[in-house]
Amino acid sequence: MFKSVLVASTLVATVAAHQNFHQFWVNGVSPGYQVAVRMPPSNSPVTDVTSNNIACNVDGETVPSGVETYAANEGDKIIVNWDVSSHPGPITHMLFGPVDDASLESGVGAGWFKIDELDNVNGTWANQVIANAGGNYTFTLPTGLESGDYLLRSEMLALHAAETIGGAQFYIGCAQLTITGTGGGCNPTISLPGAYNATDPDIYIPDVYYGFDAATYTAPGGPVATCGASGSSPSMATSAAIVTSTAASSGTIPTAVASSGTSKVSSAAGSSSLAASAPTTLAKVTSKAASSAALATSSKAASSAASVTPTKVATTVATITTGGATPSSTGGSGAVALYGQCGGANWTGATTCAEGTCTGMNEYYSQCVSA
Repeated sequence: MFKSVLVASTLVATVAAHQNFHQFWVNGVSPGYQVAVRMPPSNSPVTDVTSNNIACNVDGETVPSGVETYAANEGDKIIVNWDVSSHPGPITHMLFGPVDDASLESGVGAGWFKIDELDNVNGTWANQVIANAGGNYTFTLPTGLESGDYLLRSEMLALHAAETIGGAQFYIGCAQLTITGTGGGCNPTISLPGAYNATDPDIYIPDVYYGFDAATYTAPGGPVATCGASGSSPSMATSAAIVTSTAASSGTIPTAVASSGTSKVSSAAGSSSLAASAPTTLAKVTSKAASSAALATSSKAASSAASVTPTKVATTVATITTGGATPSSTGGSGAVALYGQCGGANWTGATTCAEGTCTGMNEYYSQCVSA
């Protein structure tokens, strides 16, 4: 039942319930922390699904974006890093494009298509799977993409207040990519805003605390798209996932990895072909304002290639239960950080806020918010 899963999720407390998408890796290589990502002015959620902010968050539609664009190929493994959150809900990824210059595209309107979705794994919500992996999540860019610039939209939807209309909280971040592909368009496509309605059953859940079965839940935004005449449909990872644990320069970084929606994927050794490489940081960023020499690092320079082969990487596979640094509980003493849980039915943790005021969102959930 949703209630028991929800309570279990919130009892595994986090330092900050509000969150942002900060960094990504392409086949284990990152442009850097908050590089090639349109960062919002705060870590607060978007709750008005009819606003332009639903596309790429607050100020995300501002162009030129002033954000650099990073090179990738169809079929590449992408790792995204989010702040850890206790709020139960799914994660989805969409692309907008192809366009000539991602930095000049607001992302507002038609042209988005879903490429990845994880709702829950055996009753454990995606947010907790990602929390167990230290805030990291891995998925694969589809094959059959047309070459060009794209906006990559990562969304974590928090459902802890979804019993009221407008209570669902959308945490959104958009990265800019130049993708080299071999296919054509992807379908179906959606508009943002437009595809979401505040009363949709996957956004407004009046019985969220009263017997709702999380196993029946599917994230908003329609089905995962099919790309290119000879391309493939990316997986909708709603039934199974694995966690990879790979060594990086700063230590071990566990990662939640999207799996195929057509077959169960074991988390035991032997599934390494689905996992991502060790995340590292290496400058491979392209900028539309850069010199032609710098632009040579972009995948646009390889647009004449007949095919694109993603880099093959090795990894060590671990089970979900062993992967990652699970956020520690606030326990029964001490002060709760801003946006952390501070009360509600069945809550046994701290009730005093280190910052802000403990405010009831509903009878089951209270959190520390700014005064």
